[in-house]
Amino acid sequence: MHAIILALLIGVAGNLDNLGVGVAYGVRKIGIPFGSNLFIAVVAALGTVLFAYAGLGIGQVLAPFVANAIGAGVIIAVGVWVLWPRKPQQATEAAKDAIDLVHHPEHADSDLSGDISITESLALSVGLGMNAWAGGFGGGMVGLPPWLLAVATGLFSFVTLLAGERLGRRALGSWLGPRATIAAGVLLILIGIKDLV
Repeated sequence: MHAIILALLIGVAGNLDNLGVGVAYGVRKIGIPFGSNLFIAVVAALGTVLFAYAGLGIGQVLAPFVANAIGAGVIIAVGVWVLWPRKPQQATEAAKDAIDLVHHPEHADSDLSGDISITESLALSVGLGMNAWAGGFGGGMVGLPPWLLAVATGLFSFVTLLAGERLGRRALGSWLGPRATIAAGVLLILIGIKDLV
């Protein structure tokens, strides 16, 4: 039960950015079709399971307390990274487009159709997946089952993006959007601290 709760919390925290991005789409009346949202969720889940297995593999060759400390440290670091103001030049060229789409989601709708196609969601899925993948790596290092992390990540990716887009079309969205990222960073830091003590 402890593993399930932690995996769910990591899944939620790793996807709260999706809530903010969904709000931004909703405010701009840009739709996220079921297929595009599902594609983003699948990419998030697949990336998470790969990173979680990598973390689990590294964790198995280290002493348990060392692996746990490093895994918790990675989760805390992701939380700090989420909260830390970033400038585009601090990212690699490959990540700049993905980060730009997280901060300016309207750029993803390149054909101005008013909907995000599966093709247009590819770069967005990478930008949104970064936090979840890093959280999955840390979760794997502290011994959480990779499949459980992947299921939690994929599920909450889909739900938070959908909920954000719906909320964005209402007055609440403009208040909620900017706070989702802060909540994600704080929650990840708290999860990491909990793993350390």
